[in-house]
Amino acid sequence: MRPPAASTDVAGAPGATPSGSGLQAVLMSTQRKVAVIDGTVVPLGGPARQGTLSGVSDSLAVLKKNGERDVLLMHPNIDKKPARRRDTP
Repeated sequence: MRPPAASTDVAGAPGATPSGSGLQAVLMSTQRKVAVIDGTVVPLGGPARQGTLSGVSDSLAVLKKNGERDVLLMHPNIDKKPARRRDTP
Protein backbone atom coordinates (compact mmCIF):
# COMPACT_ATOMS: atom_id res chain seq x y z
CA MET A 1 0.00 0.00 0.00
CA ARG A 2 1.22 3.50 -0.81
CA PRO A 3 0.79 6.52 1.41
CA PRO A 4 -1.67 9.14 0.03
CA ALA A 5 1.17 11.50 -0.96
CA ALA A 6 2.55 8.85 -3.32
CA SER A 7 -0.62 8.70 -5.40
CA THR A 8 -0.09 8.32 -9.15
CA ASP A 9 -3.25 10.06 -10.31
CA VAL A 10 -2.99 13.28 -12.34
CA ALA A 11 -3.84 15.60 -9.44
CA GLY A 12 -1.01 14.15 -7.37
CA ALA A 13 1.56 14.07 -10.15
CA PRO A 14 4.70 16.12 -9.63
CA GLY A 15 4.28 19.58 -11.11
CA ALA A 16 0.48 19.30 -11.18
CA THR A 17 -1.48 22.25 -9.88
CA PRO A 18 -3.52 21.47 -6.76
CA SER A 19 -7.25 22.00 -7.17
CA GLY A 20 -7.23 25.04 -4.86
CA SER A 21 -4.54 26.98 -6.70
CA GLY A 22 -4.28 29.22 -9.72
CA LEU A 23 -6.80 31.81 -10.82
CA GLN A 24 -10.09 30.93 -9.19
CA ALA A 25 -12.24 34.04 -9.69
CA VAL A 26 -12.20 37.56 -11.08
CA LEU A 27 -14.42 40.27 -9.58
CA MET A 28 -14.79 43.58 -11.38
CA SER A 29 -16.88 46.66 -10.65
CA THR A 30 -16.62 50.34 -11.44
CA GLN A 31 -14.85 50.92 -8.11
CA ARG A 32 -12.36 48.03 -8.03
CA LYS A 33 -10.93 44.93 -9.67
CA VAL A 34 -9.76 41.89 -7.73
CA ALA A 35 -8.68 38.35 -8.51
CA VAL A 36 -8.71 35.28 -6.30
CA ILE A 37 -5.32 33.65 -6.84
CA ASP A 38 -4.28 30.55 -4.89
CA GLY A 39 -7.17 31.17 -2.47
CA THR A 40 -6.15 34.78 -1.71
CA VAL A 41 -8.10 37.88 -2.77
CA VAL A 42 -5.64 40.16 -4.59
CA PRO A 43 -6.59 43.74 -5.53
CA LEU A 44 -5.28 45.31 -8.74
CA GLY A 45 -1.71 46.40 -7.95
CA GLY A 46 -1.45 43.94 -5.05
CA PRO A 47 1.21 41.25 -4.55
CA ALA A 48 0.71 37.66 -5.73
CA ARG A 49 3.14 34.82 -6.58
CA GLN A 50 6.25 37.03 -6.16
CA GLY A 51 4.77 39.54 -8.61
CA THR A 52 2.16 42.28 -8.87
CA LEU A 53 -1.37 41.95 -10.25
CA SER A 54 -1.27 44.36 -13.18
CA GLY A 55 -4.47 43.50 -15.05
CA VAL A 56 -7.65 41.43 -15.01
CA SER A 57 -10.39 40.56 -17.47
CA ASP A 58 -13.36 38.17 -17.45
CA SER A 59 -11.26 35.01 -17.37
CA LEU A 60 -7.62 35.95 -16.85
CA ALA A 61 -5.23 37.81 -14.59
CA VAL A 62 -1.87 39.31 -15.53
CA LEU A 63 1.02 39.32 -13.06
CA LYS A 64 4.20 41.32 -13.59
CA LYS A 65 7.37 39.68 -12.28
CA ASN A 66 10.88 40.97 -12.87
CA GLY A 67 9.78 42.91 -15.96
CA GLU A 68 7.94 39.91 -17.47
CA ARG A 69 4.23 39.13 -17.72
CA ASP A 70 2.68 35.95 -16.35
CA VAL A 71 -0.89 35.32 -17.58
CA LEU A 72 -3.10 33.17 -15.36
CA LEU A 73 -6.14 31.67 -17.07
CA MET A 74 -9.36 30.80 -15.27
CA HIS A 75 -9.66 27.51 -17.20
CA PRO A 76 -6.13 26.66 -18.40
CA ASN A 77 -6.96 23.13 -19.59
CA ILE A 78 -9.73 24.09 -22.01
CA ASP A 79 -8.77 24.27 -25.66
CA LYS A 80 -11.13 26.53 -27.57
CA LYS A 81 -11.71 25.72 -31.23
CA PRO A 82 -13.88 27.57 -33.71
CA ALA A 83 -17.26 25.97 -34.31
CA ARG A 84 -17.66 24.12 -37.60
CA ARG A 85 -20.56 25.03 -39.82
CA ARG A 86 -23.08 22.33 -40.52
CA ASP A 87 -24.14 21.92 -44.10
CA THR A 88 -27.90 21.84 -44.35
CA PRO A 89 -29.37 19.55 -47.01
